[in-house]
Amino acid sequence: MAAASALSTACGSAAQGSTDATTEVGASPTPGVTAPVTDSAPADIPSPATIPDGTPAGTPISTPAGTGTATDPDAQHQRILPVDGDLAEIVFALGLGDRVVATDISATFPPAADDLPEIGYQRALAPEPIAVFEPTIVLATDLAGPPETLEALERLGIPVEIMPSEDSPTGPGEKIRAVAAAIGVPGEGDELAAVVDSEIRDAVGRAAAATSAPRTGVLYLRGQNVQLLLGEGSGVDWLLEAAGAVNVADELGVVDHAPIDAEALVAAAPDVLIVTEAGLASVGGRDGLLSMPAVSGTPAGEHGRILVYDDQFLLGNGPRTGQLLDQLVTDLHGGATP
Repeated sequence: MAAASALSTACGSAAQGSTDATTEVGASPTPGVTAPVTDSAPADIPSPATIPDGTPAGTPISTPAGTGTATDPDAQHQRILPVDGDLAEIVFALGLGDRVVATDISATFPPAADDLPEIGYQRALAPEPIAVFEPTIVLATDLAGPPETLEALERLGIPVEIMPSEDSPTGPGEKIRAVAAAIGVPGEGDELAAVVDSEIRDAVGRAAAATSAPRTGVLYLRGQNVQLLLGEGSGVDWLLEAAGAVNVADELGVVDHAPIDAEALVAAAPDVLIVTEAGLASVGGRDGLLSMPAVSGTPAGEHGRILVYDDQFLLGNGPRTGQLLDQLVTDLHGGATP
């Protein structure tokens, strides 16, 4: 392979890196919702800013929004390598999943993406595992790195396109359109983005009609060593606001994320806590979570108001964001919205 054989001279000293549904704890699953989460192995976090990486595992269970089919002949000859889980999901939703040659470990949905070869983790990339697949384009966000790896790929003639990843109601649609333009199917991108934008608007409208404003916290858990409260800039803050919830992390001054302070979280008194499936599994499942001092002393812990979502579904800001937001509105407000 030409790209791979040129690595020794082109890379120089490039760094070598490696590295939907919901259930409510203590409650019966609702229609379209996964069975209660058990102690499965943790999965990698898709991409909230500067959060430590986890260990990939598990298979998400929902269906992506959109039914795009790629029609551009040039697009059908590409070799696409997304180094971000939600970018991979977008490519598949646009109908070009068969042109994806590999992904990073954060790509867990759809199952076909999860089954592809992995080139490492987007924050700790090395050029060799990417170049061996001879991609015609690498899709990334501003989380990808280190910079010397991206520079090495460019020297090898492998284009690296950085996609926008804004945390806002319009962010998912903008990301979809950018990915579609980069891989040559802008029409399909406009169609899929319009569906997602509409789903988000509808969910926001439902939230605006709700009469409750539950105090909510989102926890990112990876066993005993990584236990974080997610705040502004983490990728979930805008979702809570759009769903009509109060993010207790904002009241605690958390930007991006911060280690969980049990005393502060108990004092913040969240009515609801949100965790990912992998995070729940990493602390021993339902019993382990509810035994944590930071959880047991809160109203959420006392009443078992713990919402559990697939990692990429909650954290991806991708094609299923409208579906996620609609589910959040229902889960947070008890289905009492129109």
